[in-house]
Amino acid sequence: MSLTEKQIDSIRNILIAEGIQNESLTDDVLDHICCVVEVLVKRGESFDSAVDEAIVDLAPNGLKDLEIQTRYLLNSKRIVIMKKLMYSAGFIGAVLISIGSLFKIMHWPSANIMVISGMIAFLLLFVPLFALDRYKVQASKAMSGKIKILVGSVSAFLIGLSVVFKMMHLMGASVLLVLGVGLFTFGFLPFLFFSLYKKSIS
Repeated sequence: MSLTEKQIDSIRNILIAEGIQNESLTDDVLDHICCVVEVLVKRGESFDSAVDEAIVDLAPNGLKDLEIQTRYLLNSKRIVIMKKLMYSAGFIGAVLISIGSLFKIMHWPSANIMVISGMIAFLLLFVPLFALDRYKVQASKAMSGKIKILVGSVSAFLIGLSVVFKMMHLMGASVLLVLGVGLFTFGFLPFLFFSLYKKSIS
């Protein structure tokens, strides 16, 4: 038995009333509670008692405490270091690619070195770390969200790698570009727009 939109909204209202402010946590908790409630209702329990049981099972000390623990985990030292590395690599990579592209257009020296260095920093550090971070956020959500992140990351990696291969005049650049664009167009974009559509009507 699937829950109705009205029942899902009532669960969401409970979460909001409990004081959960983090939107992504609210969505994750809502997904989890809805799944548990569906199972309990199938077993014959009433909707209200199923909701109460699911909440107590998930957060014995209250949903607000769950948010506090989540915030602590999200701001733990290891995660903070990873995020600093991720965004630093992304920033440095983007700056090198931008300046290198300008140098390339103006036919100034060292253009290729800057663009290639920027692409390497972007592809080998930022893209994998960003994909890992987004995957963790989607860990308790639908499989389609996880696939979207994986496909998007792989297509970005292939397209970026094809640019590096092209600039270094290595074989296989065209194949990598076709694979990357194909994966992006027919793999990532359908997942992206379908999820946007579902979000817009929910």
